[in-house]
Amino acid sequence: MRYVLVDTDCGVDDALALGYVAHTEDVVLACVVSTWGNCTATEAASNAKYILDTAGAIDIPVVAGSPPKDSWRRGDAHGPDGLGNTEQRRPPWTGPQDAAERIVQFARDHAGEAEVLCIGPLTNLAAALTLEPRLPELLSRVVVMAGHGQNHDDWLNGVGDTNTRHNPQATQTVADSALPVVWVGIDVTRSVLLEDGDFGEDTLGRSLRRIHHAYGVQRGSTYGYDARVQWKVPAHDGVAAACLVDPLLAGLSTVPGRMTVVDDGRGPVLRRVGIGPHEVAQCIDPGSVRAMLRSAT
Repeated sequence: MRYVLVDTDCGVDDALALGYVAHTEDVVLACVVSTWGNCTATEAASNAKYILDTAGAIDIPVVAGSPPKDSWRRGDAHGPDGLGNTEQRRPPWTGPQDAAERIVQFARDHAGEAEVLCIGPLTNLAAALTLEPRLPELLSRVVVMAGHGQNHDDWLNGVGDTNTRHNPQATQTVADSALPVVWVGIDVTRSVLLEDGDFGEDTLGRSLRRIHHAYGVQRGSTYGYDARVQWKVPAHDGVAAACLVDPLLAGLSTVPGRMTVVDDGRGPVLRRVGIGPHEVAQCIDPGSVRAMLRSAT
C-alpha cells in the first residue's frame, strides 16, 4: 500500500493536485498539511479542507502549519483567498496547527512506505527534518514542485518559482538533506497547459474550472496568451502530483542532481548545479500528464 502526505499552500494548481491524489485508487492520502505561500497556512488549511470535501474525501485529516514570517507578502496571482475568490467563503481555521510534527508522525507510522508531495514552500519539511533527523530513512520518496532543473531561460530567471522565493532557507535545507527527493521544476511543469475542456461536470470539476478560469484570465499575459480568446493555466502542482502517482505514465525522465539556491539580483532561484544524490526532472509527457489530471474531475 502507498501512503501519501501532501504539504500545500493550497492555491489554484494545488487544488487540482489535491483532487487528483484524493481520487487515485491505489494511493492512500493519509494527511494534508498546510503552509504559507499563496495565502496563510490557516487559509491554506481551510482551502484544502474545502477541496477535499468537494472531492468527497471528507475523512482525510488536515493540519495547518505556522504563521508566515514577517517578510511574507500576499501575492495577487491566486486571489485574496488563494482560490481565485470564486468559491464560497471558508470558515476561519480552528483545527490542529502542528504540521511539522504531523509529517514526523506520518513518517514514523508508515516507515519505509511513506511518500510526501510538497507543492508549497518547504517550511514544514525543513522543520520536520530538525525534529526528526532520521526522516530521510523513514520516507521512501519526496516529490517537490520547485526549482529550474535542467532548463534555463530569461523567462524562468525572471519569474523564479514562488515556492523557493517564499522561503529560500527552507528550500536549501531540503536541498542539502539526504531525503529521497525528486525535484520537479517550473521549467517542466509549465509545459502542461489546462483549459476549459480539461475539467469535468461533477461538483469538483465545476469548482476547479471556476478556480482555474479566474487564474487564467488574470495571469494570461504572464504566460504569453490572450485570455480574451482562450484562457489556459499551467498545471504546476498537478504535474508534480502526477509524477508522484505514476512517474512512468507521466513520462518522467530525471537526472541525478544537486540543487542549490542562487540569486542573481532578481530573487532566489533553485537550480541544478551538478551531479548529486537527488533526482531532477528533465522532462515529462505533457499529453499523458494532462490525461492523468483529467481523471481527477
